[in-house]
Amino acid sequence: MAKPATHFVEVYDEKGMTISANVGTVKGSPLWRDEWCNANVEMFNGKKFSNLPLIINLVNGHIHFKQGDAEFQFVDAIQKMTLFYQEEGVADSITLIKLSPDNSILYEVKKTSAKYQLLQMINKKAVDTYDYGKSSGGKQFELFKENFLLRVSSRELVSVKGKSVAELFTTDAEAAIQILPAAKKRKQLSVQDISTIIAGL
Repeated sequence: MAKPATHFVEVYDEKGMTISANVGTVKGSPLWRDEWCNANVEMFNGKKFSNLPLIINLVNGHIHFKQGDAEFQFVDAIQKMTLFYQEEGVADSITLIKLSPDNSILYEVKKTSAKYQLLQMINKKAVDTYDYGKSSGGKQFELFKENFLLRVSSRELVSVKGKSVAELFTTDAEAAIQILPAAKKRKQLSVQDISTIIAGL
């Protein structure tokens, strides 16, 4: 289920190419959060674990867990994780999923129903920075996010950017307009519009 982990030495640039330079030369962190977070985990093979300390690398999608003082990387593919953390002293949680066992991309579940899920893809890439008066300031990790609608029954993933109600909710467009009448006139729906419609479907 697990193998011992060495820390994050594989770094990719914005084109997905491996950077041969030492990870220490890239500013910032490849991690989702720099501290361990307790999580409930569900695997694609049906196994479930609770209260596992996890740390997530958003550059390569590797998920590590801790047992005692030893750190391990999952071998079996994780399907869903609910992570619990503190933000400015307030307890919070986030649910992250993978859509298939052989794809390392992580999505945050923003809104869900029996028919649709609003997902936000989150990953980090090493990008070039430019300091004033210099040709390059080196590389730093930057967080990238993109919103998608998942049609649950077909597992079809559609980018929500620039899409109308008819383009996103093809078979449920009339029902969606009844939930949010203003959607009919909008050339593109906002994330809040989509959340409202999903909640009502």
